[in-house]
Amino acid sequence: TIGCPPPKECQLYYVNRDTLFSYHKASETFLQQLVSLYVSSHYKNSPNDLQLLSDAPAHHLFCLLGPVHRDTDTLPDILCVIQVCLEGEVSKATVTDSLSRGKRASGDLIPWTISQQFQDSDFAGLSGVRVVRIATHPDLTRMGYGSQAVEMLRNYYEGLVPSLAEEKEEKEIATVSNDQLDGGSLLTERLHPRADLPPLLLELSERAPERIDYVGVSYGLSPELLRFWKKVGFTCAYLRQTPNDLTGEHSCIMLQVLQRDPEEGATDWLSGYSLDFRRRFLSLLSYQFSNFSASLGFSVLDEKKMKSGSDAKEADMNELRYHFTSYDIKRLDMYAKNMADYHLITDLLPPIAQLYFLRKFGALRMSAVQAVILLGMGLQHKSVETLEKELELPSSQILGLFNRAVRKVVQFLSGVVETAIGDELSLPESSTDNFEPLKTSLNEELAAAAAQLKQKQEAQLAELQSGSLDKYARSEER
Repeated sequence: TIGCPPPKECQLYYVNRDTLFSYHKASETFLQQLVSLYVSSHYKNSPNDLQLLSDAPAHHLFCLLGPVHRDTDTLPDILCVIQVCLEGEVSKATVTDSLSRGKRASGDLIPWTISQQFQDSDFAGLSGVRVVRIATHPDLTRMGYGSQAVEMLRNYYEGLVPSLAEEKEEKEIATVSNDQLDGGSLLTERLHPRADLPPLLLELSERAPERIDYVGVSYGLSPELLRFWKKVGFTCAYLRQTPNDLTGEHSCIMLQVLQRDPEEGATDWLSGYSLDFRRRFLSLLSYQFSNFSASLGFSVLDEKKMKSGSDAKEADMNELRYHFTSYDIKRLDMYAKNMADYHLITDLLPPIAQLYFLRKFGALRMSAVQAVILLGMGLQHKSVETLEKELELPSSQILGLFNRAVRKVVQFLSGVVETAIGDELSLPESSTDNFEPLKTSLNEELAAAAAQLKQKQEAQLAELQSGSLDKYARSEER
């Protein structure tokens, strides 16, 4: 046994489907390995899926293989296989007409879904590739092969793999004519290996990629799959509110923008979709998504990408007055000082959670556990006892972490209030434009006033000493 090769040393190959279904012995062995990976990865397989894989013109296959030596005469084991489907390039008129009638055509799953959710007819005109299936060898899971395969696939469609086959014409494949059929009918045909076939596996540099604007994936939401797709750089754009009837999972669509030409500049349409999805998801956490675990809801929000804060503006006093009164801030301050129970501020948790996860609290940051607790109590309306079971933490620790989070919120709110009061009390800049320095200093003014007072006192004393005091005598009344 050679062992497991490092993911960085593995190579992604394009699988020629005509050769794969050519009935050659080597091709049949490779096809069996491929289907076995699908089965072991818990995909619900059917004969229709195999027919789709062989005949659908928009579907393509890629497989990740270990280092192959030139003197090897056997096919290597498949480490990871990816099945993709080309979608998009739907005319704007077709999308607009369908959206106006509330209908959608079959196929093009991601373009139609995103166009319908965001009412954006321009998105369907983009060309994209959807990852239909990705399967890793069951003995090699969590070893980085899936991430490596997705990264190499993205580099391929992004044009980072130099193509040596841009001007090469595809070779025509010999087909079986009706005269060559034994018995003259497909029902009595004897299968023969096809001749003059291209190689089964092609290096990515031997095939020119299609021009793609984005890579997407649609899957049943689970913590493991969400963690994987976030790890390879995908962003949530859609989450179905109703679960699937068979699996009970909510369908999730995640996208990643490709930039083939660096001179075009970065595109920000995905960031707009992500922000809108985040706002809607925060509101729906108390409805259809209230049965999610608080940690899963926190993962869907993609906290790492929210830390940039580039798409959020810090809340000012006018916005805070819309959510909180002065009495509300006093109640929060009382709880932060452990002078009241958390039930006193339960009604304030939804706006606090909304503002925090929309990055309206500026540089205020909470730990992951504090944010999960705030999401569970403020947006999903869960009790402390429910969070105690989900997080496997004692209620005393949960309330302690929650109290520290409220303290941070109170500090931010107090700072905004103090800044607003300071702005109201401060003089406008225009009132200080005509100010000029005094001609005399304060000490000089005090010395002059003291001299005047001394002169007045001396005059009064001289008058008393020189004059008669008879006028001050009391007359006796009889």
